[in-house]
Amino acid sequence: MTYGDVALMPGRLPSAMEPRRVDELVPWSEEDFRQFGRRFQKGRHRLADTGLFGDEALARLIDAYPRHLLQAFVMGVDPTHMEENIPVDTKGVRGADAIEAVKRGRLWFKLLRIHEWKGPYAETIHQLYQELARRSPKFRPMTTGAVLFFGSTGSQVYFHLDAKPNMLWHIRGRKRFWMYPALDTSLVSQKCLEDVYNMVTDEDVPFREEFDKRATVFELDPGDVLSWPQNSPHRVMVTEGMSVSLGTLHETEESFRRSYVIGANSLLREKLGIQNLSMAERGLVPSAKAFMFRAARRAGVISKAPPRKDYRTSYILDPTGDLGVRRLAQTVQTEFSRGPMGL
Repeated sequence: MTYGDVALMPGRLPSAMEPRRVDELVPWSEEDFRQFGRRFQKGRHRLADTGLFGDEALARLIDAYPRHLLQAFVMGVDPTHMEENIPVDTKGVRGADAIEAVKRGRLWFKLLRIHEWKGPYAETIHQLYQELARRSPKFRPMTTGAVLFFGSTGSQVYFHLDAKPNMLWHIRGRKRFWMYPALDTSLVSQKCLEDVYNMVTDEDVPFREEFDKRATVFELDPGDVLSWPQNSPHRVMVTEGMSVSLGTLHETEESFRRSYVIGANSLLREKLGIQNLSMAERGLVPSAKAFMFRAARRAGVISKAPPRKDYRTSYILDPTGDLGVRRLAQTVQTEFSRGPMGL
């Protein structure tokens, strides 16, 4: 599999890391499955029972993981200052040292595209979606994916939204999750939403403290899973211990329809200067927009591959350093500058 000119070469982890079999990873009620994806929803899961998320297993995973798919950041404590979210290089850092740095510092770690890594993690993610699809009425995922997150106590994920429908399976530590209404242009402008879909920007969008008056706040303990309607903005703070969470994402017929409408609106804004177009997803006009967008993409008017971001930094991961990092003598390009944007 390739992404632009970057080869993604998922491998197989050592057999010693094969998970313990858990017959039911998603022990929800029938009502939970019926409401899945329609509202903010908190439930339980059994991912910790697989044995895949302890320190030793995670350290070995990091040692084996392609560095262009491994992102690390150190950040400030003010959610309004996204510019303080600084990339950190991980070149040559052992997995055990990375785990120790997360425990001691203020770091946020992402292992991108873990669903493409052959072996127990991909198999476990596949099982999660099998259970969701089997028991949730009308849920038919057409694509699925996942990212593994680690976070230090006091670390945060800034206010952002994801283009694809997604959910969070929390496994270790405790975190606070602020969730905001989806598609509310008083929180996220239509132009910002389009830029996220087009990967013109990362998922982060401007935040003001007064937004929290609109938030629903969830306290997540180990074994909690949180799901929400597509494009609901959110932010996160790790409140206790090293946080380990699996973020899964998927596409459905409905989410593809939304992406076509938003893409068409963006194209009409860019090419014709038309502003504030309707985001309605059903009817003749949305169908015409979807047709136009797909035709423009096939004709090469729209690039399928988003530009990569050049992540440069003066910091490298170091468990003995302040906040889990050490300052370098010069600025370097991180390994994950070669990787894909987004999740």
